[in-house]
Amino acid sequence: LNKSTSTIVNQVTSMKRMVDDFSDYSRTPPAVLSSLNLSALIDDVLHLYMEGDGRDAIHLHLAPALPNVMGDVTQLRQVIHNLLQNAQDAVADNAKSNLPADIDVVTEIVRYTGADKTDRSAVRLSIIDNGPGFSSKILARAFEPYATSKPRGTGLGLAMVKKIIDEHGGRVDIQNRSDTNGAKISILLLKLAPDS
Repeated sequence: LNKSTSTIVNQVTSMKRMVDDFSDYSRTPPAVLSSLNLSALIDDVLHLYMEGDGRDAIHLHLAPALPNVMGDVTQLRQVIHNLLQNAQDAVADNAKSNLPADIDVVTEIVRYTGADKTDRSAVRLSIIDNGPGFSSKILARAFEPYATSKPRGTGLGLAMVKKIIDEHGGRVDIQNRSDTNGAKISILLLKLAPDS
């Protein structure tokens, strides 16, 4: 009960700040980067999605000993929330087709070659669902403001995600799954904390 209450209070506080600061898309506040345990943040956000309602759609696959990243906790909390909400919306109609609703939240350490030709590490967060996937129209414009396929969507969710991740020096990739129906959104965070 204490953890649930704490999580709700943290989420409400973060959402209030995001509503206040992001009321106008063009006035996104600059990210305040500090060392951040991404796995702990994901666990905190997912606590709201996985407790009390009997849902078993979300499956965690968090890499052990994930290095800390440099991030703005409030902004990354909003990114995770937006992506999870999109995934839940995508699988909402699966029951009509007798399909289970599956959302995988995956973190991993990836290696890449930097501009200076040195081998580096980064952290990737992927959220994968088995919904209908993105239409080609949405894939082409997914990060543009007001691009949406939802009847009541604002079309700012993925645009805001991209803006936040760009400010973190990261990358966002969206694609349809090749193995089955569904979509995959991956975020690559390149700035690891010095204490990692």
